[in-house]
Amino acid sequence: MIVMKKILNSIIATIFAITLSGCWGLDYYPSNAIGEDNFLDRASDVDKLMNSTYAQIKNAWAFGYDFLFDSVTDIATGDYFQNYAMGISAYSDGWFQNCWQQTYNVVQRANTTIRLLSEAQTGTGAGEITTAMVNQGIAEAKFLRALGYFRLISLYGDIPYYDETTVLSESFGDMYVDISPIASVREKIINDLNEAEKVLPSSWETTKYGRATKWAAIALRGKVRLYAKEYAAAAADFDNVINNGIAYGSTKLALDPDYAHVFKTWGTGNRCPEMIFSIQNSNESGSATTSLMGNKSSLRQIPTDRMNPSPKLIDMYEKKDGTPFNWDEYLPGWNSGNMEKRRDLSSVTIDLKDGIAYVNDMLQADTSAMARAYRERDPRLMVTAITPYSKYLGTTAGSNPQWFNYYLVNTTKSAFGPNEGNGCLRNNNGGFTPSYLVRKFVIEGNLGGEYSNAPFEWPIIRLADVMLMAAECYNETGNDAKACEYVNLVRARVNMPAIQKSGNELRDYIRDERARELPFEGHRFFDIRRWGIGPQVVTGDATTIWGSRIYTMSYPAKHDVWPIPMVELDRTPGWKGSQKQGW
Repeated sequence: MIVMKKILNSIIATIFAITLSGCWGLDYYPSNAIGEDNFLDRASDVDKLMNSTYAQIKNAWAFGYDFLFDSVTDIATGDYFQNYAMGISAYSDGWFQNCWQQTYNVVQRANTTIRLLSEAQTGTGAGEITTAMVNQGIAEAKFLRALGYFRLISLYGDIPYYDETTVLSESFGDMYVDISPIASVREKIINDLNEAEKVLPSSWETTKYGRATKWAAIALRGKVRLYAKEYAAAAADFDNVINNGIAYGSTKLALDPDYAHVFKTWGTGNRCPEMIFSIQNSNESGSATTSLMGNKSSLRQIPTDRMNPSPKLIDMYEKKDGTPFNWDEYLPGWNSGNMEKRRDLSSVTIDLKDGIAYVNDMLQADTSAMARAYRERDPRLMVTAITPYSKYLGTTAGSNPQWFNYYLVNTTKSAFGPNEGNGCLRNNNGGFTPSYLVRKFVIEGNLGGEYSNAPFEWPIIRLADVMLMAAECYNETGNDAKACEYVNLVRARVNMPAIQKSGNELRDYIRDERARELPFEGHRFFDIRRWGIGPQVVTGDATTIWGSRIYTMSYPAKHDVWPIPMVELDRTPGWKGSQKQGW
């Protein structure tokens, strides 16, 4: 009987792998993993099941492209979602559907895992599935389900909720359920995390690093509570993680002493002590951070810099003494100058020698002052961005490491323009348009992999984020001294001076500190929505370094909640009355 069931389920899994094209979000069926109807027989089956479940969060539109969310905020410019940044997107736009579908895939795989493990036959013999293995796997799946549903309510508000009783192979033709209010879904998320906390281990052995721990469950629960403005309960969770959390093995959670190292970690021997939950990547199966945020001089000279740090973000970084940055202190006339004035204050002409560019005329530029304007500030700036008159270790087209200079070139007077062929950096999308370039999470030199598979560990929750969320909670509940304590811990890591602020001034400062500490990790997008400041900050022109307009930003009220995608409404007419306001 068991043999027949295995054969039947194998046939069903194959059919679903080939034919599924859409099913109200729960529509992805991995053909290379244990599927919806497979039968768990041995302990090795459980490992395969868990691997396929975790793999879902790596998908681009689940959590794999999180960095691109920042491109529609005030801290970055980009062309990937430019219609959205301009406020002219429609509910038919593909990214709404992609995020819906792939995040529900996380949920679906978690539900399948919970159900299959609940039905598994346990034993104590060699290679058999044990009760402890079942309980632990269910706890991990509940964490991942909570993670997926939290992302969904953060994007779409009220959503359809499916649990492990939904069997895709049986319900594919009719997946309609009523839309559930955020509060109801949030309660289920908290319940999942409460149950996960009780069972998940404090840490995993090296071979299973990256799997959910109790500290990940507690930290995520705190974040869910913070978004619900349950500040006291959230602060208690964050304090627990900060004071007692384990990173890996017996290593206590701690801020990595090297801020730059946080974003260039991979492999078992190169761990970061502040990762609470992260996506594990490799050269063979990595992230797209370099291909989409890297510049044309990055590995193999193929990346596309689809996203660039905005001048506003760069100017948010303070001087090393903690005072605000002012361009006129370094280049007098910059603040009031137009595009031509700023170009004249900062651009040069270049010539070539043996095919490599060098500055042959400074014109009116004070390049030394401009370089100091970046280097004399918060050290996180130079880790985050590639700035003019600095260097970047990229590669030639043949993947050989090479240093590249970032010159601002006045192309109206220079015989040559900057490009990767002559050893210069440039904005790949805007030609010679002077834009800041991303350094954070971007491959430097040649790591032996592909530009589209950056091996760097991707932080979904890390300690500095938790500390700043805790600071926010304490500020909102009137304990500004404790809030400052956490902010100062984050700042001390990069030798920035302590602050002492209170009330609304501290609230604004914490928000800016999150932008300085966490850019291109996907937080700013969600932060400005939950703070309700989108219309105030995502406005005006997105500009180049010199201030010339790229596009005009807009944040209509409807952006606070994403629409149910058009494809889903077409499949499920019963949801049309639940479409979000303004869409």
